[in-house]
Amino acid sequence: MLSLKVDASGDLVFVGGELQLVSGPEEIAQSCRMAMGTNKGEWFLDLDFGIDFSRITGKGVAEEDVRDELTEGMFQEPRIQTVDNVEVVFDRANRTFTATIAATGVNGDIITVEGVETVVG
Repeated sequence: MLSLKVDASGDLVFVGGELQLVSGPEEIAQSCRMAMGTNKGEWFLDLDFGIDFSRITGKGVAEEDVRDELTEGMFQEPRIQTVDNVEVVFDRANRTFTATIAATGVNGDIITVEGVETVVG
């Protein structure tokens, strides 16, 4: 599948004035990143799309809750067969976490989503 390429902030990527496209494992990772960056109930066309930000923000956020919610976000992409690893690193001083997720696509491709960063609260 081909999709328009977006950068980490969700902006379209242009090179030399031309829109860039993404495909393969990179496109699947981009799709997963979109799901994990959307608060469930936020997108009016699909209120079930996204993850529940209330489970991963605020005081006392547990690493297991973050892993569970990010895993759920990955599985919203139908081309993900398994989520193999979710590594979460908390920076309590700055009240953020960064996650790196490894998954396997239904076609056997390895999908890596790096640098998922969220303000914890």
